[in-house]
Amino acid sequence: FIENYLRQESPHGTLTVYHTLSQNDALHFTKANAQRFHSIIALGGDGLVHEVVNGLMCLDKSLRPQLGVIPCGNGDDFARSLRISRKPHESKQQLLSSKPIPLDIPCVNTIWYDETLSFGLDAAIALQTMDLRKKTKRTGTALYLQCGFDQLKNHRTLYNVRITLDNNEPFEASLYLLAIQNGLYYGASLNDGLLDICYVTPELGFFAASRLFLKAKDGKHTADPHITFARASKITLDFEDNLPAQVDGEVIEGSHFEIQVAPKALKVLMPLQ
Repeated sequence: FIENYLRQESPHGTLTVYHTLSQNDALHFTKANAQRFHSIIALGGDGLVHEVVNGLMCLDKSLRPQLGVIPCGNGDDFARSLRISRKPHESKQQLLSSKPIPLDIPCVNTIWYDETLSFGLDAAIALQTMDLRKKTKRTGTALYLQCGFDQLKNHRTLYNVRITLDNNEPFEASLYLLAIQNGLYYGASLNDGLLDICYVTPELGFFAASRLFLKAKDGKHTADPHITFARASKITLDFEDNLPAQVDGEVIEGSHFEIQVAPKALKVLMPLQ
């Protein structure tokens, strides 16, 4: 349906379609072939977009084609940040009237990401949700809430971390979760050269944590006294131990993380408002 539509709209039949078969297919294809094209369109979920972005960022900036997204995943957080509809008949029309905007692309320990890097409770909820999706074939908000309340009830672990923001003096924190984001869906700007850091500190019982969890889902958590916000272009994290961690929905392991942003590194097609 979408392929036929794009073929009809492509001048002189210049559309090339590549079907991914396994993990990292999109990354390898993009890295090897992207410079031949004017635009790369990712038709899929956040995982596919993550692979395409990493493939594009392997190329010199002057050779990178612009990126377009037609979302059809379970979360589609990056598409939400771009304000792209999750309804295929709308998103394909948005794509053809979009404007390329240069966006910041963050990197953690040599891995590029387009949306979210998180640690602790937030990562544990995301990873459990993805695991249950694969096992049960269930999707949607109900599954995410189920995993969220399970983690809040049984795994409110505190993690000790040493945080360095840009060239400032490092400081210590004890926290339930920490997220470093680049996306309007989480309240950050997409191309200001800065990353938004959010972390949650104690003490939170189950009911207080549940209220905060529900507020955060609707973006109403910013005034909570347990939440701290900061901004930086370069961040170093040293945790005492390994902990649940995810980047764009993929597991990332370790206890030492170096994060920095490449300002306006990739042109991404965004719908005209």
